[in-house]
Amino acid sequence: MSSAALQDDPSVESFFNVAETETLAVFEHLSFKFLEEFDVFAPAQTGRTREHEPPELMGGLLHCYYHDIYGIRSVVRELRNTVVWLSCGFDRPPSRNAVDCFLTDLEYVVDEVFDRLVEQAARRGLLDLTYCIDSSDVRAMPADQDASKCYDPTDDKYYYGYGCTIVSTGQKITIAAEFTESKQAPKETAMHVTRDALAVAQPLWMVGDSAYDTLDWHDYLLAAGVVPVAPYNARNTDDPKEIKYRVKDRINEHSEDVQPFVFS
Repeated sequence: MSSAALQDDPSVESFFNVAETETLAVFEHLSFKFLEEFDVFAPAQTGRTREHEPPELMGGLLHCYYHDIYGIRSVVRELRNTVVWLSCGFDRPPSRNAVDCFLTDLEYVVDEVFDRLVEQAARRGLLDLTYCIDSSDVRAMPADQDASKCYDPTDDKYYYGYGCTIVSTGQKITIAAEFTESKQAPKETAMHVTRDALAVAQPLWMVGDSAYDTLDWHDYLLAAGVVPVAPYNARNTDDPKEIKYRVKDRINEHSEDVQPFVFS
């Protein structure tokens, strides 16, 4: 087949469209080979080998989740796309049983897998000096007995599922997270996730919305040499100063490494 014919082939255009997605860019920096170290992914004692290896399945799932594709049937359907399964490293499309078994096994070690991926991202320079913290909703299927009816104040409506407080950096790379019963997370959750994020690497800035304009959060970050950035929330203190003076007071009291910068 000539190069001219290849240029007009729809599958070639499709391949380059997939190759430009953020998931494949991340795959160039992260390795999923460490999954083979977990006993839960070891071949069965009967000697039967796995249909597909865990690293390829992990890459395939991340690709699907990035494109908001969830559920066994939907994931398997997406991974039957020739361009997708080739770009994710499969030698043939995975079966429904392979995907289902991998998800079942992953549940036992998902926290450790997350930690290992975050460590890789930090070592390979994928994190930047600004962290962002926010809460999000996680929708669940009605069959999920652990989920509950939650209220989302941003949309002024209810949904069935969970909440999740996330700290991200760089190209929307999540480095710390904690699930909650609802989208509005308690202050303790914000502190837990903030501490976990700073344990990965220390940024210069940490940005949140007005829900994070609490004195405990400001104090902790300033003491660590990190500048907190959050819109002023008058409900969080009985005698509030203007925000620029509150931050200046906190910096002077708790940190020798951070100095306030005033825009003229």
